[in-house]
Amino acid sequence: MKHTVIEIWLRRAIDSFAGAVFGGLVYAAWATFANWDAGPRLALGIGLTHWLTSTFITYSGTGVMRQFFGAATTRRDGALLSFVAGLAYTYIVLLAVHYAIGTPHIPLTLAAGVIPNVLFCSSYALLLARTRNAIPLEAYRHE
Repeated sequence: MKHTVIEIWLRRAIDSFAGAVFGGLVYAAWATFANWDAGPRLALGIGLTHWLTSTFITYSGTGVMRQFFGAATTRRDGALLSFVAGLAYTYIVLLAVHYAIGTPHIPLTLAAGVIPNVLFCSSYALLLARTRNAIPLEAYRHE
């Protein structure tokens, strides 16, 4: 299977730390807004915490998804396994962090990210399946 330059660039961009930082900023803005009624200081703290958490999750979560993808025997199984693992990892970490810091509106804070997270995990899982042989998984392990 021939892979396009765009597919390979997309894999590298998504796997990068800069991509994780940018993605985290979008969620941080929403988390701040969703908790603004609790007071600006708390809302900004929640936003900062959510940005750090989202950046961490995005950067490390792609690694988790690659690990689960690599454990499967077929591309289809790998895509399904990495999709489920990516979502589970994301929400386990987010719920734990927001519970620990006392976020007053956890469902509202996380609601805006559900569809983007499902889209991200599904598209990244499919991208892994499509580019399975183009980029060795070992080349992108975050260690």
